[in-house]
Amino acid sequence: MRAAAGALVVAALCAPAAAVLAQSGAVFNRTGSGARAAGMANAFIAVSDDGTAASWNPAGLAQLRKPEFSIVSATVAQSMSGRGFRAFDDSRVFSPFSTSHRTNNVEFASLAVPVTLFKKPVTFQTAWQRLYTLDLRESLRTVGTSLADPAEPALDLVSDIDTTGGIDLLSFSTAVKLTPRLALGAGVNFWRGDWFEVDHRSLSLLDGTTPTEFGELEQKNRLRGHSVNLGLLLTYPRWSVGLQYQGELSGDFHVDNVLRTSAVPGVMHESADARADFPQAFAIGTAFRPGRFTIAFDLTWDDWTETTVTLQDREPRSIFDGLPKALSGTRDTLSAHAGAEYLVHGEGYVVPLRLGVAWEPQGPRNAYTREGAKYVMLAAGTGYNTNTLKFDAAVQYRRSNFLDGDEVGVLPRDEYFPAVIGERDVSEWRVKFSVILRLADTDGLRGRLKRMFGG
Repeated sequence: MRAAAGALVVAALCAPAAAVLAQSGAVFNRTGSGARAAGMANAFIAVSDDGTAASWNPAGLAQLRKPEFSIVSATVAQSMSGRGFRAFDDSRVFSPFSTSHRTNNVEFASLAVPVTLFKKPVTFQTAWQRLYTLDLRESLRTVGTSLADPAEPALDLVSDIDTTGGIDLLSFSTAVKLTPRLALGAGVNFWRGDWFEVDHRSLSLLDGTTPTEFGELEQKNRLRGHSVNLGLLLTYPRWSVGLQYQGELSGDFHVDNVLRTSAVPGVMHESADARADFPQAFAIGTAFRPGRFTIAFDLTWDDWTETTVTLQDREPRSIFDGLPKALSGTRDTLSAHAGAEYLVHGEGYVVPLRLGVAWEPQGPRNAYTREGAKYVMLAAGTGYNTNTLKFDAAVQYRRSNFLDGDEVGVLPRDEYFPAVIGERDVSEWRVKFSVILRLADTDGLRGRLKRMFGG
C-alpha cells in the first residue's frame, strides 16, 4: 500500500491534469491583464501606457504621470470534445465525449503612483493578478466498444472533476524615464497558489454482473515562490519598441493526497514536498502610430522544457506529462500577437475600436503523439474613455484541434505510452472588462489634504 501511495504522489505531482480522457489544451501563457490589451490580441509590450502596464512591460509605467487605480474582471468559458478515440492496441473504440465549464473572477487590481525623483519621472505600482484560475467543473462519459468481439460487453468510463482555487501574483514594480525616449522598469512577483481537486472515476463493463471499479483522489496543493519582471521601452512620436524578460520561478510546492479505490482496501494518505520550476520568457514588441491608429506586433518565447517538479531524491520531471526532461514531449514555443486600435474622438471623450489575431502554441504535448494545442486567437474590443475614467471591454476566442493520447483506468499512471489515442478539440471564450480611474486634479487633492491635516 505504501508503494502504491508513493507512486500515486509522483503521478499527481507530475501530471496534475491527468484525468481519464480529461480536458487538456489549457492556455498556459503568462500574459498580462486588461481589456485594452485583450482587444488587441495581447499585442501590448510596446504600448503599455495604462494602469495594467506592469503586467506586460514594467517600463511602460513611466508613461503614467497621474495616479491610476485599475480593476479588471474576466469571464472564461471553455469547452472540450473528443472523437475517434481508440485503444492503443486497437481492441476498443470509444464514443465521442464533451465537457464545458465557465468561471467569473476579478483578474487584476493595481494602484500606480507617479513621482519625480532626482528630476526624473518615476512611477511605483502595487498590483494583484490572478495568473491562473483553477476553477473547473467537469463531467464526462465515454463507452468503449470491443472491435474484436461485438458480443463482448462495452466498457463504461465516467470521470467527474471538481477543482477550486488558483495561482495569484502580488507584484511590486517601478519604472523610471531616463531620457525623453528611454524608460526602464522592474518588478518582483510573489507567487501564491492554493487549489483543491476532487477527481472521481468509475470503470465498469455493461454486462449487468461485473462490479464497478472506482477511484477517488482528493488533492490539496500549495505553491509559494517569487520571480522578477524586467522591461525596456523606447518611444518616439510615431513608433515604439518594447522588451520584456519574465524571470523563472523556483518555488516550494506541497501536496496532500487522500486516495480511495476499489483496487486497494482502506484509505491512503500521502504528503510530499517538492521544488517547482516555471520557465523564463522573453518578449519583444513594436507599435506604429499613423494618426489615430495604433498597430502593434509582439513575439514571445517561452522556455517550457524547464517547467519541472522535483521530489526530494528524484530527478526533475515535466509538470505537464510527468516524464523526465529527456523523454518529455514538452517543447519551447514562440507566440505571435498582432493588434490594431483606432480612436474615435468626441467632445471630452474617446471611443476606441480594437481588433487582433494571435498564434499561441502551447508547451505541453502528448509524449507519444508529439502533438499539443496550437491556439489561433481572434479578438475585438471597444471602450469609453475620458480624462479621468477609462472603461474598456474585450472578447477573445481561441480554438485548437490536435491528436492526443490518454489513459483508461481509475488511478493516475506514470507510464510512457497512452492507453487510447484520438482527436481532441478545445475552444475558449474570454470576456474582459476594465475600469481605470485616473486622478487628474492632484493639485486639488493636495490642497484638500493640507486643509484636513492643518498644513
